Amino acid sequence: LAQAICADSLRAPTPKRAIATRGGGAFARSRARGCAHAHGCAGLPDRRRPNLAICAAVEASGTSRLHSKWAVSAMWRLPAAAALTVVLRLHCAAGQIYSFEALPVPTNRTLHTLYAFYVFSYEDAPEKKAQPFVKFSGFSASPAAGASIDNFKGYEGLQLSIMRYRDFWSLIDPHRFCSVQNDVSLGLAEKPDQLLLQKQADQTFKDVDVYMHVVRFSDAPAKDVRETIVHTGVYVLVFSNCGTLSDATVSGSIIVKNSYGFLPGNEYHKLPFYGWLLVVYVGLAVVWMLLSIRWWKELFMIQNCIAMVIFLGLLECFLWFVFYSDWNSSGTRGKFVFVLAILFTVVKATFSYMLVLVASLGWGVTRPYLDNDVIVKIQVLSLVYIVLDFIRETVLSFRHSHSLSVVFVLLCLLPVSLLSGGIFSWVFTALSNLIETLKERRQFEKLLLFQRLWKILIAALVMATFTLLFQIFNFSRSITARWRYQWLITDGISHGLFLFVLI
Repeated sequence: LAQAICADSLRAPTPKRAIATRGGGAFARSRARGCAHAHGCAGLPDRRRPNLAICAAVEASGTSRLHSKWAVSAMWRLPAAAALTVVLRLHCAAGQIYSFEALPVPTNRTLHTLYAFYVFSYEDAPEKKAQPFVKFSGFSASPAAGASIDNFKGYEGLQLSIMRYRDFWSLIDPHRFCSVQNDVSLGLAEKPDQLLLQKQADQTFKDVDVYMHVVRFSDAPAKDVRETIVHTGVYVLVFSNCGTLSDATVSGSIIVKNSYGFLPGNEYHKLPFYGWLLVVYVGLAVVWMLLSIRWWKELFMIQNCIAMVIFLGLLECFLWFVFYSDWNSSGTRGKFVFVLAILFTVVKATFSYMLVLVASLGWGVTRPYLDNDVIVKIQVLSLVYIVLDFIRETVLSFRHSHSLSVVFVLLCLLPVSLLSGGIFSWVFTALSNLIETLKERRQFEKLLLFQRLWKILIAALVMATFTLLFQIFNFSRSITARWRYQWLITDGISHGLFLFVLI
């Protein structure tokens, strides 16, 4: 527990320094050092769900205290459990809507980073339908059970803010971010015991791209507050409590909408991409169906399997297109469609790999059936690959939305990458033996076909390797430098390679 899992790809450009703690003994000090040494996690823009936070609380009195609810021990849990947790906790952070459902407030004089929104300005938006905005909807605070709400109606220390990630460390001083009366006298703050930003006295919050809302104690939700977002960027949701109260809960929702809809800016391009990919698969399905009808008397089982691959790809693209369309219009991720889309993605990949493998083993070419022990190995391999690939797809889908750490993502990528390498090794070994067998039997037409398959697989493997290496390198870069084109690496290139091999 001495260190916290931090979103290294979102690390802030601050020196690695130990931060002192007040109270808590050696355990608290070691925990603070762990967070501080992880590039200043106190302000990282992590999309946090309850009980799954990344160190994000700092005390404002000149000393600092860091809270880590997801410690390093979680890194060594099974990736499957983490992937399942991500899916099950979608009710708090659904797309560009972050909901507070009786969420406990931060400890007094601390702040938490909760979420990250990806926003295009109206000028930069790929579709210009309306002005992008942030809305603070239906917020109210409630005291602990037994306390009277009338005693807290003047409390204004609870604030929700969104600010650009790249400006976070220039706006927030981790050692002093709560205002005092002297800051009010100097014009640096409007009131004492509120979030203090490092800005000029004549600058407004909007001048520094900060949109702030005070959460008040009341019996009924407050009126909605809506503000237009002016500049493009990754915006961090900050929940601060600069007063003296610690035992209370907050309910409400923060809604961020882009010019084109609710899709986060880093996910937008996937919507037209899967739409066009769906058209391509429909075309392939029609062409393959016509060819199959024409040569139906001469079809082999492996050619029927290729038809199944096309059908799975078509369904996969359709489900992803429906998922992103619904997300864009409603602002929430559809859990059922999301899980179904990932399932078809994984099944398509597994079925395709196994199809290439059994073809390389000579099934339907040099032998009518495979040995039972080989079939059992393939079945076990398929099951393991489905599980590992489902974890990988889930983690990559929430890589940015929940600011998962580089180490954790790599731990989820490594098993399926190693397994894919083992499958390809088996494929190339079997394919080499098959080519030698076809040469001995002087079956030159089949030999030419599998020699061509060998070259295609080599080309695809080389491109996939370079893509994977670049993806691993890209994880270490700041999210502000890559969020606009990340979809091309995670979705575009992989689907392009798959179509290249299929066609």
